[in-house]
Amino acid sequence: MIFDHIGLFVADLKVGREKLSAILPINDFTEEVDDHVLRVRIQFGTDSSGIRYELVAPFGDDNPVSGVLKSGKNVLNHVAYRVPDLEQAMAVMTAQDAIPLGSPLPAKAFGGRRVVFFYTSLKFIVELIEEVPSK
Repeated sequence: MIFDHIGLFVADLKVGREKLSAILPINDFTEEVDDHVLRVRIQFGTDSSGIRYELVAPFGDDNPVSGVLKSGKNVLNHVAYRVPDLEQAMAVMTAQDAIPLGSPLPAKAFGGRRVVFFYTSLKFIVELIEEVPSK
């Protein structure tokens, strides 16, 4: 696995971007991306040491962000890794008692490459990002 980013849930990308860059040395933000499949609006920012953060905001009524923000739990939502073989990485996660939070879905932010999220036995979420699009 290759580290990709840390995901933070925010109510609004602009406000999240302003607050994150006020406390961390963020030197570069990508364009905003609206993902109709995953029902989120996202934007990446990179700090001066090269660590990438993903701001994830709600997009539409039935989204995975609003409930988390309302509860105030899991706002530091996930750590993401790129994997060369998504199915193999999923099998490893499952063998370690991680629970899939859904099926792999194509993510617009990653050029249609599939992503899947797992809730680990250590009580944090890992996102797996396939390195090449599925065939």
